[in-house]
Amino acid sequence: MAASILFFESDPTFAAAVRDALEARGASVEVVDDGNAGLAQATASSPDLILLTIELPQMNGFLVCKKLKKNPATQGIPVVILSSEATEEIFEQHRKLRTRAEDYLRKPIEVDALLDRVGALIELD
Repeated sequence: MAASILFFESDPTFAAAVRDALEARGASVEVVDDGNAGLAQATASSPDLILLTIELPQMNGFLVCKKLKKNPATQGIPVVILSSEATEEIFEQHRKLRTRAEDYLRKPIEVDALLDRVGALIELD
C-alpha cells in the first residue's frame, strides 16, 4: 500500500518538485497551502506522514504542529517541519515542547535529501 503524505506548502514550485519525487517513490501526496484546510484534511484522511512548512498564510506551521499533536486523531502522525526562516535555535526550542515534530529541516533543501529523511520515518519504494 502506498504511503500517504500531506504536504503543507505555499511555494507551488517546491511543492510540485517534492510531490513528483515522492510520487515517483510510490507515495500519494496531497498538497495544501493553508493551515486550517490542512488540519481538516489531516483529520479526515489520517496520512502516514505530514510535511509542514512553517511559512504559511493565516496560521504558521508551529501552531499547525501544536494542533496536530494535541488532536487524538492526528497526534501519532509523524511531522517533518521545514523552514526557510527558522534558525537552528528556534528548532531547538521547538524540540523541547511536548508538541514537537519528529524532524526539522532547513530550506532550501535538495529533494533527494528530503526523501532520505522521509524514508527514515515511513516506507517508500
